[in-house]
Amino acid sequence: MGRTDWVLAALRALVHGGIGAVKVEVLAREIGATKGSFYWHFKDLGELHKVMLELWEEVGTQRITAAVRASGLDPRGQLMLLADMVSVRPGEAIGGVEIEPALRDWGRNDPRARAVLERVDRQRLEDLAGFLRAVGVREGELLPKAQLIYAAVIGLEQLRLTTGAEMGTPLRDLVIRLIE
Repeated sequence: MGRTDWVLAALRALVHGGIGAVKVEVLAREIGATKGSFYWHFKDLGELHKVMLELWEEVGTQRITAAVRASGLDPRGQLMLLADMVSVRPGEAIGGVEIEPALRDWGRNDPRARAVLERVDRQRLEDLAGFLRAVGVREGELLPKAQLIYAAVIGLEQLRLTTGAEMGTPLRDLVIRLIE
């Protein structure tokens, strides 16, 4: 088992039982590895927690923004692509639709997780503001509109959990209304 197997198992455990469920023995059983394998890849649980947060930040923010920027689409097309990409249901390997809420829950009680969440939220708002600027939104409207879109993403993720609602259409509709 590789380092990534441990991290993905830890993210799934976080979803199903909170950070307290991220235990070496439990993860080892899930992935069919030994505790020794864990300590081959990680110094301790603290390091695993750090890598979990780093992977989420990379997959849930950096890769999405990079893909949108590299798409070759015009600014409006990039903004619509961004709305579509953040509406995709996360794969079960990384925790599924419950991963973002589970990470936010973790951040309420853990200063390290909270710091990463704050950084990710700031980065996502900054990225959104940049995409909005590119479609011609006025400077004074950038942050409020970025906040509305981001709040909608977070709220729609919660609704997806409780009602099964899809995010794509309502999010695209909101974005269109805010840029016209």
